[in-house]
Amino acid sequence: MPSVLNWLRARPWVPALLALLVLLPALLLNLGLLPLIGDEPIRALVALELKLHGNFFVSTLQGEHYFNKPPLFNWLLVGLFQLFGSVEEWVIRLPTVLALLGMGASLYYFVSRRLGWALGVAAALAFITSGRMLFYDSFLGLIDTLHALVTYLGFMAVFELGERRRWVALFVVSYALTAVGFLLKGLPSLVFQAVALGVYFGFVDGHWRRLLSGAHALGLGVLLGLLGGYFAVYRHFYPLHDYLATLLDQSMQRTVAAHAWWESLAHLAKFPLDFISYFLPWTLLLLCLVRPGWRQVLREQPFLRFNAVLFAALTPVFWLSPGTIPRYLFVLTPLCFTVAVYFYQQFWAERRWPHRVLDAVLLLAMALVSLSLVAVPWIPAAAVQPGVVWKSAAGVLALAGCTLAFGYLPAQRLAWLGLFLLCARVVFNWFVLPARLLTRDETPYRAAAIRVAQIAGHAPVYRLADTHVDNDEAFYITRGTGHIVYSSTSPQLPAAPAPNAFYLAEDRCLTGRRYRQYYEFVIDRGIRLHLVKFN
Repeated sequence: MPSVLNWLRARPWVPALLALLVLLPALLLNLGLLPLIGDEPIRALVALELKLHGNFFVSTLQGEHYFNKPPLFNWLLVGLFQLFGSVEEWVIRLPTVLALLGMGASLYYFVSRRLGWALGVAAALAFITSGRMLFYDSFLGLIDTLHALVTYLGFMAVFELGERRRWVALFVVSYALTAVGFLLKGLPSLVFQAVALGVYFGFVDGHWRRLLSGAHALGLGVLLGLLGGYFAVYRHFYPLHDYLATLLDQSMQRTVAAHAWWESLAHLAKFPLDFISYFLPWTLLLLCLVRPGWRQVLREQPFLRFNAVLFAALTPVFWLSPGTIPRYLFVLTPLCFTVAVYFYQQFWAERRWPHRVLDAVLLLAMALVSLSLVAVPWIPAAAVQPGVVWKSAAGVLALAGCTLAFGYLPAQRLAWLGLFLLCARVVFNWFVLPARLLTRDETPYRAAAIRVAQIAGHAPVYRLADTHVDNDEAFYITRGTGHIVYSSTSPQLPAAPAPNAFYLAEDRCLTGRRYRQYYEFVIDRGIRLHLVKFN
């Protein structure tokens, strides 16, 4: 054991290399196993309908105009559909994985340039392996991880180009990235850009007048040119009023203006603890800021100061918005983790009480998780999985090894913690995801929708009148038939039932009609749907 530890101690790059090797299995294994959930069917169905109707500027959802989000993420999905020739779940979730890898690479690049390669590795691992990201959002096909990456690149463009005194490039690049962020998610990107510029020129550079320069005007021109070009094309197909009003409403829905006062007060009280709990264990490193002289450290390090002040300036945007959900906070976590890993690593040798408490808590948690895997073969949901014995044994050995290295190699602790979490995610992929497949409500819904598509073949399936069909069922039916699930009242369809078409109808919509039933199933909220053809 001492010889192994000495070998590892002399090679601090080993845990980083091992983390890189485990990263892809952790993120890709069983990526497409679960059915689409939450907002995933919306993103997938909008993209699929863009592909089917061929108008890449006007988005639709079940054939009706969709204004909630600009189309850039949908364009990316359509490109992946074409590239892989597939509309499977793993393709829909691939942008999240790619964005997560991109964020890890970006954090490593920018942090290592300013603070050293070890802290670059730690910051990258912190973002990738924070609890909410690693064990939930990293395997969902949503916009937020990609939007966080684009936003972070905008922040770093402001700082890096500002430090090089390249003012024209600063404004042009950062506003171009703001336009990309807007086309992904709408108005929040404008707020983030404004705050980033205010923080840099107010607290780092200290020259507010640069915001009144021609370079800034040029950057604004780039933003307006990109967004104006998109909206100019869009208005040829549909009026802008509803689109812009919906984008504004989407941003206002999360604020205090759209919530009762008691909801706002509850959110104010819970937000700090929620933020810490969402992104454990890395948010515990903030405890290391409890030391004298931390302000002086930030004053002496412009990069740290920019990250810390920008984090503090952006936090009220979410703290004062009761509708904030965890994935919106991905914009904050790279800034937070950059500061947290620096204070942990830089001042560990002082061994103040925050470091001692933190190390003890992390070591105990890692040991308990490692030991808990011994019981996996006796858990009924896991015992039926193939290879349960060797997989659980491999998990115990990997996690126990990381735990021992964490305890005996203090200079490398953050890297070993990140590796531990990636190994835990592999075990999670082996046992938890297959178990969820058996218990998810969406699993039978997916099976029913796929059965509908199989019955219909290449014939269209429509919704009869105001029959409710969830977006997840609509996606699987559209994917299987190659036809959009329009409502029968849609102006795209004739008034009379089409003889070659199938219809999904609730009981109440079939009263007094003559039809032949081909299939029947129940969807969310107990709604019973009938697949019929009319005589």
